[in-house]
Amino acid sequence: MTMTPFPDNLDLNRQGEAIPGTESADASAFYKNSIWGPKELRVAPDGTTQPGSLYQIFEQSVARHPNQAMFRSRILNPATKPGEAPSYSTKTQDTTYGQVQQRRNAVGSALLNLERLGRLRDPNVPADLPSPPEIKQDGIPSYGDRLNAGARRGWAVGIWSGNREEWQIVDLACQAYGLVSVSLYETLGPDTAEYITNHCPLPLIFSSSNHLADLLRIAPRCPSLRVIVTMDTLAPAERDVLTQWAGSLGILLLDQVEMEQWGVQPGNFITPGPPKGEEQLDIDRIVTISYTSGTTGNPKGVILTNWNMTSATVSNSLGVSPFFEKEGWKFFSYLPLSHVYERFLQVLVIYGNGIICLTTGNTLQLLEDAQIFKPNFFPGVPRVWNRINAAVMIQMKEPGLKGALLRKAVQTKLANFRATGAITHRLYDTLVFRKLRALTGGEVVYMSSGAAPLSASVHEMLKICFSCDVIQGYGLTETVGTATKGIPEDPNAIGTTGQIQPCNEIKLVDVAEMGYTHKDSPNPRGEVCIRGTNIFKGYLHDPENTAKTIDPDGWMHTGDIGEIDAAGRLKIVDRVKNVVKLSQGEYVALEKVEGVYALNPIYATLVVHGDSLRSSLVAIAVLEPALASKLVSDVLGEKIDPTDVDALDRAVKDKKVRAKLVEGFARVAKQNKLNGFEFIKGVFPTVQPFPEHLLTPTQKVKRNVAAKHFGAEIDALYDEIEGSGHAKL
Repeated sequence: MTMTPFPDNLDLNRQGEAIPGTESADASAFYKNSIWGPKELRVAPDGTTQPGSLYQIFEQSVARHPNQAMFRSRILNPATKPGEAPSYSTKTQDTTYGQVQQRRNAVGSALLNLERLGRLRDPNVPADLPSPPEIKQDGIPSYGDRLNAGARRGWAVGIWSGNREEWQIVDLACQAYGLVSVSLYETLGPDTAEYITNHCPLPLIFSSSNHLADLLRIAPRCPSLRVIVTMDTLAPAERDVLTQWAGSLGILLLDQVEMEQWGVQPGNFITPGPPKGEEQLDIDRIVTISYTSGTTGNPKGVILTNWNMTSATVSNSLGVSPFFEKEGWKFFSYLPLSHVYERFLQVLVIYGNGIICLTTGNTLQLLEDAQIFKPNFFPGVPRVWNRINAAVMIQMKEPGLKGALLRKAVQTKLANFRATGAITHRLYDTLVFRKLRALTGGEVVYMSSGAAPLSASVHEMLKICFSCDVIQGYGLTETVGTATKGIPEDPNAIGTTGQIQPCNEIKLVDVAEMGYTHKDSPNPRGEVCIRGTNIFKGYLHDPENTAKTIDPDGWMHTGDIGEIDAAGRLKIVDRVKNVVKLSQGEYVALEKVEGVYALNPIYATLVVHGDSLRSSLVAIAVLEPALASKLVSDVLGEKIDPTDVDALDRAVKDKKVRAKLVEGFARVAKQNKLNGFEFIKGVFPTVQPFPEHLLTPTQKVKRNVAAKHFGAEIDALYDEIEGSGHAKL
């Protein structure tokens, strides 16, 4: 089992193909990967058997390199004075695959023993019924009454923390001991944590210390919750207070270190892995519930099996840079592990015996972390890449030799890339781009983008500035974060999400009311529907939404509009659900027009708003401070330092500045041939970032929540546009 590079005879013009005889009246043919197929999901090209479960992936990696680092983190320096916060050293420490395996076994043994001893029992459940309950779904094998060392399996374990070793250790323990892990986003508020705890339900939650108080506050309303395990060792006084508080609620508060020590004591240790004869059951069983971050309503619990996760991982191991064939490459972990995108990428790292470099979790220290770890694999989401692109654009506008040299370097490398696919340049890489590469450690060979579409211009800029492979993929929580993936060597993949993964097939279903059909020219277009081994098994306790999303033939309807080009690459062009009907009857695809306007690097975040009672579009825009400062200088003649956020925020709201932004919208709209009703007629600008509650953990804007948050500003914009005379921004 290895990470497998593409074959030498790779034909970039034949990455995917339509299956003959599968086209229907309202949908395209089924498209599949032309390079790899289902066979490679079970048997690797080198003839070795592929793993079938997450447990098998980890065990095989430990067997190959038990003494190799699995985690690398910065050493935490304790505070030296009262009231002083601890700080992170520039020195790092490693935890090996073998050490992680030992801790996993200890946690898993302790978990099953807690159940066996009845410490997880909900007192509100009748004695003749199992508690905690096994997580079940129709069509998925159940453990039923089968025990492991006298303990029941299949119940859920919550994890509420940022990225850290203990997060993965708990998840690995669930994989090895037949339990179901449930991740809670680090940024969740207590109301959502309460909802998930009751919805699942969760009898036990591992938590970082910053969430302990919130858990104890919601505990009286969460009858299933019996045990809380702190991942951090608490100070004696703090532990005494929290233990007494927990005890008064009937909650057992444990320390993870002590729990691990208890798990390996004589009589407590339980052998990991499925009992003999249950290997296939383990492959098919539910392994995790991943709650969607969601832009509307309560999060939905996405049910994923071992084979869902493993087939997605194996698919991503097929067709990699030769660099990743060797073990010990470094992965930069800063995206939330509770999101399936980061989670399956970390499984891929484990599969390839890479090193997971854990950042401090402080976004202000992100580049410092990168320069210390010097990662080879740097994942990201469009919001991250757009900010990097904006920083480059700001430097390109600088007067004098520095700005001129950067403009010439970018112009030359872009021309070379578009003509030949080359991403290196002997002179400019040394003279100009070496310093930029150094910001991310200087050793990045691979960048990936997921969670939302990445613009073609930003995609190109990243490739030439960092002289590395930059691939865009496409996936959802319901597809384990992956359904397509770009080929690094493909210069024509810019703006697309790449080839279809071997673990799934795709078809496009007509959305005639939006003007998308599979008969469109030059490429078929329609709603992206996906079917394969990576498709989730349903939403937990939600058969209605499950039936709406997965049709009787097993196709998952994504709500995204895509097109498939002649080479078999997918491109996301629109969204079915974000369509608004204006008062005069025209339909506007909000994400589509946002994607056009947001290409201007001045916009860090842009939300276009339409209303069925209004005749035009307006926007809420977060501006990049440096570019906003230049705009204010050009329009008002005022010099405001970009770091003077309050003064700059007042200045960008000046009517003349807002008018200039609207002029820019009109210019872009005309250049991109947008319809008149797709022009933005008013804008509320700010340099203040959106509050966290308006964003999902992957930094997507919660459109409806944002509309309510900025309701007064939106109304004022419409009043101004419609000339009521009482607008006040």
